[in-house]
Amino acid sequence: MPTALLVSCAMYRYGTARMPAALKAAGFRVFAICPQNSLLEFSDSIDGRHSFPAGISPDDLTVIAARATAQLRADIVIACEETAVKVLNSADRLIAQVPADSADARCLRMVGAWYGGQCWESLRSQCVEHAAAAGIRTPRQIIVEPGRTGIDDLAGLGTPLLLKWDYSSAGRGVQLARCPRKALELAARAATGRPEQDAAMPADGRIVAQDFIRGPAASVSFSALHGRMLEGFAYTALHHQPEPFGPASVIEVGDHPALIDMARRIVELTGYSGFGGIDAILPDDGSPPVFLEFNARPTQTGHLGSLVGADLCRAMACALEGRPYDGSVGRSAAMPIALFPAEWIRDANSRYLTTAHHDVPWNERRMTAAILTITPQLHPA
Repeated sequence: MPTALLVSCAMYRYGTARMPAALKAAGFRVFAICPQNSLLEFSDSIDGRHSFPAGISPDDLTVIAARATAQLRADIVIACEETAVKVLNSADRLIAQVPADSADARCLRMVGAWYGGQCWESLRSQCVEHAAAAGIRTPRQIIVEPGRTGIDDLAGLGTPLLLKWDYSSAGRGVQLARCPRKALELAARAATGRPEQDAAMPADGRIVAQDFIRGPAASVSFSALHGRMLEGFAYTALHHQPEPFGPASVIEVGDHPALIDMARRIVELTGYSGFGGIDAILPDDGSPPVFLEFNARPTQTGHLGSLVGADLCRAMACALEGRPYDGSVGRSAAMPIALFPAEWIRDANSRYLTTAHHDVPWNERRMTAAILTITPQLHPA
């Protein structure tokens, strides 16, 4: 039985809270490191947990995760959100600060095997450049440097155009600009604080302008090991919460071979291991899909694999134990799915809550009760 260690820094990330049940059903022992009183603590599928208080330093959390990895002999370490990815990515840096033959160095190397090298989750603009260099179709993009980039530099992207920030997530670092002048105004504001938080952009972060491609948003959720995609399923987004660039609230799973192939190429390009996803656009003109982002962590749909006949967790368990997996990558059952509680938040009277599969975790009553309690407080409207 393989062992999975989940590392979370989020209090109320719904997709994170759903992963333990999916892992447990696939045959994993499941352990978690998470904030005290976070939603993840309400999962009934966790075999053991370490809850840390608010204010813990990122480096201390990295060491705690490294020691737990060694103690549990974890077969896989899963950073559940962007912040957790950054925490675990610092393992390589911390190794240089401890004796090479120490126990902590050995523990940190175990984490570094999963989270080392390029932090694709944060440097989204660079990931687009790498994908384009590998022949994967991407949007045209131009780096925006406030005070240096001019209107004429962006004119070739057409109108409207998208402005995107590195080190952003959940659609909060994306803004639609009606013209190059507006894009430059938005970028200038980001010199001191980004749209999603009052903080300056890290030194290696960039702002880019991209051409706006009309078409439905689409994604692939997958599991991968050593640059090989093990299983995946593709879907289009019918609604977002919030609109228009937030995470999907209603999806339609379907047969999209070109999207699956794109995800496979991204996995190979990055040499990725773990659970992840890509975001793309299916152009209205019927041309090939356009790659937008690589999410190097479980996405909010990762737990749905068994529902649609593409069990990401079981594929991972089989790969870690060297057992055959009889799945069929990309060939998933077609169905619309209302994500809980995102679609309820978007529209409490949405027809999808009754006409689509509404993904409420009824078999985890404590978690369902917690979500029903906290959601109206987080989203009063």
